[in-house]
Amino acid sequence: MPPVALVLVLAAAGIHAGWNLLLHGTEDRVPTLAVAGLTAGVGLLPATLLAPPWRVLPLIALSAAVETVYALCLAAAYRRGALAVAYPIGRGTAPLLVTLGAWAVLAERPALLALLGALSLALGLVLVATAGRKSGQSAAVGFALLTGVAIASYSLVDARAVRQVNPAGYLGVVLLLQGTLLAALSGGNRARLRRSLSPGVRVAAGMVGGYLLVLFAFQRAAAGRVETLREVSVLIGIVLAGNVPARRVWLGAALVVAGAVLTAW
Repeated sequence: MPPVALVLVLAAAGIHAGWNLLLHGTEDRVPTLAVAGLTAGVGLLPATLLAPPWRVLPLIALSAAVETVYALCLAAAYRRGALAVAYPIGRGTAPLLVTLGAWAVLAERPALLALLGALSLALGLVLVATAGRKSGQSAAVGFALLTGVAIASYSLVDARAVRQVNPAGYLGVVLLLQGTLLAALSGGNRARLRRSLSPGVRVAAGMVGGYLLVLFAFQRAAAGRVETLREVSVLIGIVLAGNVPARRVWLGAALVVAGAVLTAW
């Protein structure tokens, strides 16, 4: 992986862990994510106007729909489980699927180390999921797995789109559509949206900053490697959470990160 792409991805991992910690501590998460999407979309509007991404309009619509599903599953997982369980599973599932999807969709054939990394990721996810079930967080585990599927899906769509258009302009439209859909799914409740304004704006800053770095990294390195290296955010998220999870969770998270590093090597 080129050094510039490596720096971009590691910075994105830290930012991603930070805004997920903030979201996990928020009571009304769907309106918070709606505010975040709308704020981010408006903030990126100048980039959208300067570099309109309309030639990938079908990919924009698909990404916005999948990112809406992602937001709903993420909120459901955080409502039902600890960050130390839901976050590693949601983040760790994605690179397994992205590596396979990038092979099938983008013709990015994984090397032997990538396959070994996928096995490490799988084992790590099993350990974290087992710990979650034993602590009564089975529903959180299920929604976290769905979150990972959604992350893998929109990552493949976005990786394809930003090879044709400017990442900032593209992301602005996607997030604006996502925010609109989430606001509608929140019942258009203005009181809930107003209460979610402060955390939503902060989540938007982290969301845009982190994912823009990822999109620029997609332009410089293979999608599978970029997505998997982001998984160092798993350990960062557990550390930032401030609690002390079971050793099985730590071991599983470490295997997820090790798998990500092997896949990105």
